[in-house]
Amino acid sequence: MKMVLPIAVALSGCAATLSGFQPAHVPQKHHVQAEAGFDVSVPVGTITRTIDAAESLSNAAKNRSLTTDERNQVVEAGTNLALDPPALVAHAGIAWAPFDRWEIGLRASSGAWRAGVRRQLLVQETHGWDLTVGLGLQRFSYKFPVGDFVGVLALEDFTRWSVDVPVIAGKRGDWYRLWGGPRLVLSKYSSRLRLDLPATGSTAAETIVATVDGDATLIALQGGVALGYRHLFIGVELTVARLFSQPTLDVGTTRFTPDIGGWIIYPGVALLGEF
Repeated sequence: MKMVLPIAVALSGCAATLSGFQPAHVPQKHHVQAEAGFDVSVPVGTITRTIDAAESLSNAAKNRSLTTDERNQVVEAGTNLALDPPALVAHAGIAWAPFDRWEIGLRASSGAWRAGVRRQLLVQETHGWDLTVGLGLQRFSYKFPVGDFVGVLALEDFTRWSVDVPVIAGKRGDWYRLWGGPRLVLSKYSSRLRLDLPATGSTAAETIVATVDGDATLIALQGGVALGYRHLFIGVELTVARLFSQPTLDVGTTRFTPDIGGWIIYPGVALLGEF
């Protein structure tokens, strides 16, 4: 997408975090793991082409009226942008082990809260590897300036509920943490978009409200490494994800269900602690 980095800076905090920054082991009983850092969400492929086309149509709307198909295309792009915009995302999380091999955690990022639980299935000291499986629930709600990039479009609100299942395998030592595995995310979202079409030589100004409801599936593979000593580590993590979604869009009197989504590249860096 054109100017991805400037857009990411402008939309700082507008994307729900996909990173985990959790090594493959849970803390010892009554101990804590914590993390804080930044991620960059970079959508590529289908998402970027859809938004670039909408930018062109937004410019064209200043000189001529848009057809119904073109209006729908702009709203589709706005939905794509709302689902996973390019953005810088700050996050912080803490997890506590109430029992052996069990962990409960809470994580916050701009506009989102996630509560989760993990169970450690394999332990390095016994099996040679650590392996955990988790379950998380996240609520994401945010308003961000879609109109800064698709000029005729405004996002009135966006809410998403997500359930995610991470499976993480890894190794650890006094000076390193190494982890990776798949993550499945299932989401339900809703939004309202307002299409403000300017007056042209042949038409009057027009406002069209579009409602968006849909489900999304995100399949991700992520891996990370952290270096430090005993209790404090600096880590990097990379997530590569494929987003699938087929929302129902009501634009004026028109209803349609486009297939939207695409690939997302999601690198991040964080400070990790174990106490």
